[in-house]
Amino acid sequence: HNDRAGLGDWYVNKEKFPNGLSELIDYVKQLGMDFGIWVEPEAVNPDSDLYRAHPDWIYRFKNQEPVQMRNQYTLNISKKEVKEFILAFMTDLLSKHKDITFIKWDMNKPLTDVSMGNTAQDKELWYKHAQALYEIWGTLRKKFPYVDFEVCSGGGARIDLGILRYADQCWPSDNTDAYERLFIQEGFSYFYAPRIMTAWVTDASSNNPKKYERPYSYRFHSSMMGVLGIGADISKLSDEVLKEFKKYISLYKEIRETVQYGKQYRLSSVRESPLHAVEYISRDDSEVVVFAFRQGYQFGKNMPNLKLRGLDPDALYQCEGEDKLLHGSTLMKVGVETGLWGDFDSRFLRIKRR
Repeated sequence: HNDRAGLGDWYVNKEKFPNGLSELIDYVKQLGMDFGIWVEPEAVNPDSDLYRAHPDWIYRFKNQEPVQMRNQYTLNISKKEVKEFILAFMTDLLSKHKDITFIKWDMNKPLTDVSMGNTAQDKELWYKHAQALYEIWGTLRKKFPYVDFEVCSGGGARIDLGILRYADQCWPSDNTDAYERLFIQEGFSYFYAPRIMTAWVTDASSNNPKKYERPYSYRFHSSMMGVLGIGADISKLSDEVLKEFKKYISLYKEIRETVQYGKQYRLSSVRESPLHAVEYISRDDSEVVVFAFRQGYQFGKNMPNLKLRGLDPDALYQCEGEDKLLHGSTLMKVGVETGLWGDFDSRFLRIKRR
């Protein structure tokens, strides 16, 4: 019932789920959603059946109490028996519940005490841990090819090309503030594609006196530049806000392929300008999507026009909501007005090639 006990004991809690996990999965499916589940297989609480049975399964130096963080120790998954344990309970979970189609694999505690008791093999453990993790993921992906896996590690501490051989998507950061994510997502985009970057609309800035309240339009526009998700208690939202959520989710589904698989252009960087703008062009060049953000208003300073990139200079384009047709050369050389005026204002532009 808390984060101080039970981590490592991967079985269904009969007190909470007297009829098993299937009842919850069925309920979620009836609501029209797929079912996913969070796991943290590499960590263990000292107060757990697993640790009491196998205290030798964690990393520890000889004659020294291991470091605890978040009430956790780290399992030495390079040990054959530990790797087999993780594979066994994950295989059991996914075999018995075939409607689980998403796994969020977390690891919050950084590796400490990386030792098997001050042995000659200690130096190899850093490499062997990663190797064992890849072997576990590789086995699970072959057994359950229909399950999507997300990699997460205290935020974005495990985003690398090695794990991305197996992961469908990754969690870039636990910082989900819509403004601060613009910095994170821009840096991410220099190495990885938007289709693997999960980006959630959350209540991270809500009721926080140290942060401005970001409008939901701003939060959604920020998150729609990756794999959009919702991380909030929607049961507490008003009907008006829920209607707004529904509008943006429907819009995202329409442009998702363009954002996730199209060509990306960084038009203006939040690091260098009060204007941040990113453009996406669909693979068939028929659609252009632009997100623009203004962070703060300064009297007498208007935002520059957005000059698009990657268009056919001779082709005609039409901005959604406008009757006028413009040549690609005009959109690239003259640009379009942003229409951004206030603090944390944002705008979404959708342009069709005619």
